[in-house]
Amino acid sequence: MPLINGSMSARKHPLELGPDLLARYLAEYAQSRQMSDMERAWGFGDDGFDKVFTRLTGALNTDPKRLNVILASELTDAERSHVIESLAPLIFALPLRTYPAELRAFTEGERFILVLSHADDLEALGYLPAALAGSFSNYLRRVFSFKTKQRKKESIISSLGRRREVLITLLADNTGATIRFLGRLPSHGEEP
Repeated sequence: MPLINGSMSARKHPLELGPDLLARYLAEYAQSRQMSDMERAWGFGDDGFDKVFTRLTGALNTDPKRLNVILASELTDAERSHVIESLAPLIFALPLRTYPAELRAFTEGERFILVLSHADDLEALGYLPAALAGSFSNYLRRVFSFKTKQRKKESIISSLGRRREVLITLLADNTGATIRFLGRLPSHGEEP
């Protein structure tokens, strides 16, 4: 039985609609390309990767299953890394109201699934193509300065004005991670 079924997902048939989180990002990216540089939302202004995102958007619009093939075998590690670098800040900006909370990111078949656990509730946030799992783990390793064999690290993250203490655990073989949001910290200029 799959982990995410119709009752846990916002969509009844996610296979028919392509990769959920990447599809949403690519739709926003396509809309932002119509805007001037000054009008674009943060994260949508990297003209150096326009060809990659245009190619992924084209695949999504014509053959969503082709999107997985492109990500897995036709993009370079640097291009996959850039896709994750564009999406990861949005993942860390989750509007959490209760702590502790835990984000589990793991592969299941062709999907890299993101599930949030908080306040005795499991919430499926969506999924990305499994080809991005290694890039996600490498992103965490690089950004949080993990040592070579280190698998756990406490840190403080700040995203969209939200500061949080987190414990990051990398899964074996770069197949995902668990990010435990331990608590909210006062933002800069905010009274403790």
